[in-house]
Amino acid sequence: MARKSLLDIESEQQDDHLPSSEQQPAIMNELIKAVAVIQSNYATKEELAVINGKLDVLASNQQAFQAHVSHTFATKAELNDAVYQLTWRMAGFSVAIIGAVVASIRCL
Repeated sequence: MARKSLLDIESEQQDDHLPSSEQQPAIMNELIKAVAVIQSNYATKEELAVINGKLDVLASNQQAFQAHVSHTFATKAELNDAVYQLTWRMAGFSVAIIGAVVASIRCL
């Protein structure tokens, strides 16, 4: 029986673990499939940049809309103040007109 060194034994064991040339395409196909699955599950940096750009546009549109709404539409308090002021103006003009009619009737 021939003596074998540890290096010979380890090299034989490593040869056992290496896949044969017939198994390599199958392993490569499995690796390619695994990479495809990982890519489909995770977004790339470019996709994230596109999504961030769209989010920035939406945020700026929302801010512009809020600014437009605050300049265009009135709140209930603003409407209440406007109606209150118009009511007193109408009362003042009514008193002035009635006074003018009474004064003109006395003069004639």
